[in-house]
Amino acid sequence: MPSPMPGQWSSHRFEHLTGVALDARPAVAALQALGVAACAALPLFVVYTLLFGRFPSEVQYGTALLLGLVAIFALRPAGGGSTARGALDLTASTLLVAGALFAWGYYTANYADIAAFREGLPNRLDLWCYAIGTLVVVAGAHRAEGWILTLVVLAAVGYLLFGHLMPGLLAHRPFSIERVLEISYGYRGIFGIALGSVVDIVLVFVILGAALRITGAGDLFNDLATMLTRGRRSGPAQCAIVASALFGSINGSAPANVASTGVLTIPMMKRVGFSGRFAGGVESTASCVGQIMPPVMGVGAFIMSDVTGIPYVEIMLAALVPALLYLFSLSVTVTFEAGRLQLAPLSEDAPRWTRKRISQAALLATGFGTLLALLFSGYPATYSGLLATGAILALATILPDTRLRLADWTRLVVESGRDALSVLLACAAIGIVIAAITSTGLGVTLNQEITALGAGNLFLALVLAAICSIVLGMGLPTAASYLMVIFVAGPAIMELGISELGAHLFVFYYAVLSAITPPVALAVFAAAAIAKEHPIPLALTSMRLALVGFVLPIAWIYHPEIVVGTQGTGLLDALLILPILMLGIVALAAAQIGWLFRPLPIVVRLALVACAAATLAPATSANLAGAGLVLLIAGFALRSAGRTSGASRPGVDTPAELVP
Repeated sequence: MPSPMPGQWSSHRFEHLTGVALDARPAVAALQALGVAACAALPLFVVYTLLFGRFPSEVQYGTALLLGLVAIFALRPAGGGSTARGALDLTASTLLVAGALFAWGYYTANYADIAAFREGLPNRLDLWCYAIGTLVVVAGAHRAEGWILTLVVLAAVGYLLFGHLMPGLLAHRPFSIERVLEISYGYRGIFGIALGSVVDIVLVFVILGAALRITGAGDLFNDLATMLTRGRRSGPAQCAIVASALFGSINGSAPANVASTGVLTIPMMKRVGFSGRFAGGVESTASCVGQIMPPVMGVGAFIMSDVTGIPYVEIMLAALVPALLYLFSLSVTVTFEAGRLQLAPLSEDAPRWTRKRISQAALLATGFGTLLALLFSGYPATYSGLLATGAILALATILPDTRLRLADWTRLVVESGRDALSVLLACAAIGIVIAAITSTGLGVTLNQEITALGAGNLFLALVLAAICSIVLGMGLPTAASYLMVIFVAGPAIMELGISELGAHLFVFYYAVLSAITPPVALAVFAAAAIAKEHPIPLALTSMRLALVGFVLPIAWIYHPEIVVGTQGTGLLDALLILPILMLGIVALAAAQIGWLFRPLPIVVRLALVACAAATLAPATSANLAGAGLVLLIAGFALRSAGRTSGASRPGVDTPAELVP
């Protein structure tokens, strides 16, 4: 076999070290190499500034943004990752890189003078910087996230320019084009809270996620899920729920979570007998769980802490009970569906505890143990995440089965940067939307309308706020959608007497659930491709499975004890109401599937819906009555199932299988 030519060897070696295959054309290969260098520099810059001190915000955020823009233009064609790069795309990408360099160089060199002397009075070069900087950020967000985000940002710019011509509540005072450019690019827009939260907090946890993946510790999530759910008829679906909750907590993206775990869990669910639509629905719905599952919550908890000033530990404890209830609802639903279909458990052997898996478990325990110990000790989230990453990498170099080679180290650095591009550029672009909402007074107007409705009907106001959160969050990464929506719906919810933490969690939940809400439903489209099903019916199945998730945020407004630490509630309050809520969830799941130890007639299913509603009512007497009726119906169903088919007959659920 002939040996590779020197150029071929270099290309193969480059791909081995970085995971990027160089193009045969020198100009494209040079651009790719520049992109890889920018990807590698991004996490190194973040770590350096954490260890040795950060730069002023304009330099800190601007440098991270520059590296992200250079990387996205150099590595991703305008038409998507699979599109061949023609001369036009190569020229456009080169010009966009040059534009990003100009905007960064000018703004970081002149930000002090701009703030001191030219705020509201930009000169010609300032305006060129703002225009070019805004253009390259929108173009970068388009390459990272596609047309949905791009259209949202362009609509925000259009609203700033022409909103004074709109009728009624949407009208605002006119802005000159110079003022629009200044608002869009400055500290109100691109360099505002969204980009700051990503650079200051999120990027550290992106590095943590990459470290778990490169060391192999992340691979253990699926194995653990399989071990925990093996031998149950609903085992493959339970595996999807557990794996997605574990992996999604550090992933930060429901569609990416579907792509990572769904390739294993969806075929496994279909093989045991679940329909493709149900399997895809379980995976896409479960992938949302990770975004609300402590300790990391897809980094949402840390962004929330940064925005509100509430300590992370309080947010984590407040989010724990709702997340567990959501998980429980999914587990019970798939259990009933497996019983209805009379499925048999998979007969495959569970993964064995080999030395390599034990090493991976040690890495997981070390990483999460370090993270939680530091967070509970009061250390900032960024340093806690950085030290947890360091602990994982240090242990990985000691254990022989997880020892990192040179290629692993280089891929860790490069992939950390690549993983960060989506959230970094999306949040930079969403800063323009936030600027439009705050500068035009649209947020205040919508808040006043929702508050006015709530004065007469709290439930209606909450539903409107939920719809607003879902619609505005469609097609956006969780962090970006939360940061945008909180400026619109958050103040209105707090005006209704809801605590700050409860309001932020309310908005965050619905921003997460927008990933499975049609017509956009990015997580559903990812699952549909794997399950080979039409996305819209699959999205409706996902929403049905996530019904408890849609109801929970409204429920905790009437039962604040669900969210520990809000409005004077404690953990004991949550534990007291937890059994009632769990019975309500069982009733709702049984009514949806039509199964509770046996098939249920429509009258019983309607009665169970009424019981579930009673468990969520604000009156304690209704809660107790609803829970008691659920137990009564379950007892009759169990007795009837045993009488008609025998408790030992294969395929009949037992009470133990109700426990996830």
